[in-house]
Amino acid sequence: MSRIVAVVGTSHSPMLGMEPERMWNLRAENDAAGEYDLYDRRGAVRTFEELVAAADGRYDDELSLQTWNAKYDAASACVDRLRKDLIALEPDLLIVIGDDQEELFTARNQPAIAVYHGEKIETHKPIEMGNALLSQVQRNLGMDGEIYPAHPTAALHVIEELISRDFDIASSSETETEGGFGHAFAWVVGKMLKNVTIPMVPVLINTYFPPNQPTPGRCYDLGRALAGAVDSLPGDLRVAVVASGGLSHFVVDDELDRRILDAMIDHDEATLRALPVEQLNSGTSEVRNWIAAAGAAQDLDHRWSEYIPAWRSPAGTGIGLAFGLWT
Repeated sequence: MSRIVAVVGTSHSPMLGMEPERMWNLRAENDAAGEYDLYDRRGAVRTFEELVAAADGRYDDELSLQTWNAKYDAASACVDRLRKDLIALEPDLLIVIGDDQEELFTARNQPAIAVYHGEKIETHKPIEMGNALLSQVQRNLGMDGEIYPAHPTAALHVIEELISRDFDIASSSETETEGGFGHAFAWVVGKMLKNVTIPMVPVLINTYFPPNQPTPGRCYDLGRALAGAVDSLPGDLRVAVVASGGLSHFVVDDELDRRILDAMIDHDEATLRALPVEQLNSGTSEVRNWIAAAGAAQDLDHRWSEYIPAWRSPAGTGIGLAFGLWT
């Protein structure tokens, strides 16, 4: 039978898609303009100005271009390291756990958990966001409309096994004509593993959109169930599970991020299950993908991880960049 040879966690932020001088500044301007809700560490929505006042200069030393470039270079090195590590492990199959941000699903039909079992993976073309730089950075994150191999046989097996373990799984076998997989999945095959052909089974968790976001405990159980599905997957395949997204954003909560990474390193299931859902809003909701990966990695050893809190404004906005490998 098959086995999991690696579990990977990787951020996929636009802040990784273009040098800081352009992209980090632009994202900070978006924060200040109120283009999306900003949640504080307690899970309450705050204005940018309220966050700046509460920070009281805490992040000012983090905002030089020199600091930004150093963090960008460190994160890029982590992506390169994950690429090399995965290639060396020679996986036959990727199970990528990510979230959809209205690239495939909308409020008309928003499954809590879905597995794709189509014949091919087509990434979404850049979405018009009113700014040429943002369109370019989407391409840099892998959203280029390219087609990558899927693994429908493995995907159907995963669906059947998850159902047998009491998961009511939504399934999809094709994308809309103008649709495609978003950056959570495009990042893995179109950026991190670009030009490396490994079939993928996408597992989609609705992290972002109420009211049917899975709890942290349910996400951990999903990871355990995925590990069981791999164990019974015919073909003696070497499988890598990849969690794409996170950690905290658009307001960086470095305390929460470090607690999550420490729990994953220590296989501290109780801490991961008990994470407060009120802190898992907006971009930070993608922590759910990592929790599922932690469930899949329960029997694996932590090899390395790195955490880079990337603040981009005096309000403490940015992203907690994180990368890690378990084998």
